[in-house]
Amino acid sequence: MSTAAVSNDVISPRRQLAALYQQVEAAFDAGASGGELSRLMCQGVDALLIRLWQQQAPAAAACMDLVAVGGYGRGELSPHSDWDLWFIVPEELPAQAEEELQSFLLSLWDMGAKIGHAVRTVRHTLEHVQEDWASATAALESRLLAGSGELNRQLQAKLDIFFKKQRKPFVEAKLAELEERHMRTGGTAFWMEPDIKEGKGGLRDVQAAFWISKVWYGCDDIADLVAAGAVAEREIEQLLAAQDFLWRCRTALHLDTRRANERIGFEQQVMLAEQMGYQPVNERPAVDAFMKDYFRHVGRVARVTGLLMMHFQEQLHPRRFSFTRNIGDGFTQEGTLVGIRDAGVFREDPLRLLRVFHVAQQGQRRLSSQTLRQIRADVLLIDDAFRDDPEAQRTFLKILRGRRNVHWALKEMNDTGVLGRFIPCFRDVVGLGQFNRYHAYTVDEHTIRAVGEARNFWHRDRQIRLPLAHDVCHAIHRPELLYIALIFHDIAKGLPGDHSEVGALMARSFCERMHMDSDATELVEWLVREHLLMAVKSQRFDLSDPEVIRAFAERVGNINRLRYLFLLTIADIAAVGPNVWNDWKGSLLQELYWLTSEYYRSDESISESSERLYQTRVNAVLDRCSVARELQEEALARLPRACIMHFPPRLLQNIVELLVATGGDGVKYWIDSDRGQSLFFVVARERSGLFAALSATLTSGHGSIMAAYADKLSDGRVLDVFHMQSVDGSPFDIPSDLERLKNRIDKMLAADALPRVAIDTSFKINVLMRRVEVRVRELPDASYRVTAIEVSAADQPRLLARLADAISSQGYQLHSASISTFGERAVDVFFITDKAMQQLTEAQVVELSRQLSDIATLPEEPALSG
Repeated sequence: MSTAAVSNDVISPRRQLAALYQQVEAAFDAGASGGELSRLMCQGVDALLIRLWQQQAPAAAACMDLVAVGGYGRGELSPHSDWDLWFIVPEELPAQAEEELQSFLLSLWDMGAKIGHAVRTVRHTLEHVQEDWASATAALESRLLAGSGELNRQLQAKLDIFFKKQRKPFVEAKLAELEERHMRTGGTAFWMEPDIKEGKGGLRDVQAAFWISKVWYGCDDIADLVAAGAVAEREIEQLLAAQDFLWRCRTALHLDTRRANERIGFEQQVMLAEQMGYQPVNERPAVDAFMKDYFRHVGRVARVTGLLMMHFQEQLHPRRFSFTRNIGDGFTQEGTLVGIRDAGVFREDPLRLLRVFHVAQQGQRRLSSQTLRQIRADVLLIDDAFRDDPEAQRTFLKILRGRRNVHWALKEMNDTGVLGRFIPCFRDVVGLGQFNRYHAYTVDEHTIRAVGEARNFWHRDRQIRLPLAHDVCHAIHRPELLYIALIFHDIAKGLPGDHSEVGALMARSFCERMHMDSDATELVEWLVREHLLMAVKSQRFDLSDPEVIRAFAERVGNINRLRYLFLLTIADIAAVGPNVWNDWKGSLLQELYWLTSEYYRSDESISESSERLYQTRVNAVLDRCSVARELQEEALARLPRACIMHFPPRLLQNIVELLVATGGDGVKYWIDSDRGQSLFFVVARERSGLFAALSATLTSGHGSIMAAYADKLSDGRVLDVFHMQSVDGSPFDIPSDLERLKNRIDKMLAADALPRVAIDTSFKINVLMRRVEVRVRELPDASYRVTAIEVSAADQPRLLARLADAISSQGYQLHSASISTFGERAVDVFFITDKAMQQLTEAQVVELSRQLSDIATLPEEPALSG
């Protein structure tokens, strides 16, 4: 027996496993490839298991076969992967062998290994495989670890027969499973916090391609698919290179988190970039370079496996594609797909690289796997001469003007590289991540999704973001200009300078190259430059101030530009991430749109228009309320004019009813289902710090404040109104939660003294929060009646309450606040006057801004929770 063997007998299994982790980590640090790291881990586990099996279970080892299945059976293990084992036992298992088996499993669990196991006879294993596709998949990758192998040979012989008979059902099940998994994980490979294993383009996709290929073609190696004609040799090379990269990432991820973590969060992205040796590029941090590589690899996995899945669908249902006819220009119709006559179609006429998408659009068809593969092979035919060809330019605009499948066409053009070749500057944002929690996707993925959101305005059968958008879209005459503006609105992300300004110049250059008329060019350029304008104005400015509406209307210029900007803003916000769009944002945009439209239509002065709106709202409230008219009029008389101008009648109605119901302190909540929000109306005697205390109380549960309003009543009391949603952006409308908050507020108002605003110092500070720069500034155009101060900082517990408390402690009157959250960044705008209800002086603004900045600044060292 060797010295090493003696040493291993002495060392505990747990320490042996720890030593293996250290060995793998040393190999990683030395630059080993992903495949080498995976094999090293697998070989180490093999040796450890076999040695322990022979030592602890001699009787069991003599009568059963120990088989590795799943990823372990495939020979692929990361440090904290599951070890999937099958114990193939005889029909009658000796009691001693059973006891040894249980002891062996306990030893594995004691060492900290994560075990998946099954103990079955050959007959029972086969029955289980026949009933469960997951077990069938595991059996597909089995490998004998220890034992005579006789039972395993019997099983494998029966499995060979099973897979031959069940070839088609197995492949159908795997394809359906793949599609369901993609839907469950978001349907894209370009999430900013991806799942390296289960996400689209991840390791599971590579494995699925292998499983299906092995059963359908009998391939023992995925590279055999080239000979079968299912994929090209270059595609296999890309697939295997991507797999190796992902294995290396996964190894580092497991070693860093010390568990089977498959999600690459932002903290892990920084770690991986450092450990894998990435350096900053063009003033962009190393993590951006790493994620660019990551998305390049998963994008290739998604494309290659996507082609394979299409190939197998065509193999499964040959009759669907057996009908083939020539549709001209080198293209064929193959059932519901557009095919190509032969591999030389695009080399004969490169302009077909664009026309093929338009042909598919017209018939509402998709492209065959062979067509997509050939487009990728020939995409470099798109050069400057191609881009300048008038027919190519006309074809591109025809695609954008298509009645159907505009989003699909652009997505396929991006996936095949055609879009980046036709618009070269678009290539720079392909796979470009945005290192924050607000943007869920890469820039190119967000851009294509935004076009899809805009296209859905014309299709009422799609998800409705904002009903008004369906009416407005039919009032614009050139939707292709909206799509071009969306393609360019973020195209300068990652470049020096303001991305809106730089992108506008790039958009103008493209439009001029396309020989578009000056009106269209100027509109597209303006839309790109101002694409954030409407979102910012609607969420952070005082829309009840007529001067704010006038300034916005004059900056926009006319109703036509307003329509385009309105549609672009909705599409842009909705495409940022799954939970970014909400009805509250929609209601603000809709209000700004209507007010601005009214300004363009009216020939009244601002004061005349304001007076008319004031009377309209008063009359509307009087008509809506169920209480006596004289009581309504008394209540309305207590409200300042600014309050009546701020709230629409449906909200004023709640305020009036609360004032009628109580002459002292009172609280009421109302669920606004149409806008996905709940509102808390509070009327109370004036006390310093009241707004801050209310903010702290309302955010003590599951609610999040989106906006707030505060003002003095003529009877000396104050009115505070809070617009709320759940912290995830969904409606905050559970009656028990709302009632609980109401009771807390009632109790607080009844107390002699208001509670001090608690400052939570135990919250965790992550890498993204550290990247948020604190910025406090006055917004002179946000209101012409009061002082508006914007605080932009890392989102943190009770930030609104702490900032409001500081404003109150200076003796200032807080009239309203707008709260926006962009991932880890919070932007709060406060509308303030001094004690005399006048705007703050410059010196007061400077001093208050300094105090607010100090409050919003994170501590130097993150506080540990607990």
